[in-house]
Amino acid sequence: MLVTMGGMKKNGEWKTYDYIPFHLLRKQWQTVVLKLIRKNVNATEKKRIQPLLQKAFSANGEGFYVYAPKQKGNVKEQLKYIGRYIRRPAIALGRIEEYDGQFVTFKYLDKTDGKEKREKVTVEEFIGRLIRHIPDENFKTIRYYGVYSRRKKAECKQKVAIFQETVKRQIV
Repeated sequence: MLVTMGGMKKNGEWKTYDYIPFHLLRKQWQTVVLKLIRKNVNATEKKRIQPLLQKAFSANGEGFYVYAPKQKGNVKEQLKYIGRYIRRPAIALGRIEEYDGQFVTFKYLDKTDGKEKREKVTVEEFIGRLIRHIPDENFKTIRYYGVYSRRKKAECKQKVAIFQETVKRQIV
């Protein structure tokens, strides 16, 4: 998820947000996941798994875990990384070291300790990990939302131009 550090109010005023309320994000994620499971099973299966779903809800009082680290490092480098990820496949061919017909060996950078590691997995596991990144057929990806949306872009540009002109006058 890539978000701005704020947003435009209905009156055109910019509202700055310097954090995401992770406790709310965790509870929301928990609710969405459990509702999706309930929605996609038949009535018989729902009766069977309802106690498990209830246990999953009550055992996770703070919600399901969401990996959402604070922004760290060089913003330009992060933007380059995001740009590369958007237009390239989930794994570069140069990271795949060996394929023997049954196993795939690949290298990756472990973000927890910053070290390059190697992993050997079955072909099925490797393909399973890759296809998670392929959107379903006719899946609509939201490319621009909020101030980036096409609907709001012109309005936001106009307000930013007014803001820049105001700041320029104050500086001069």
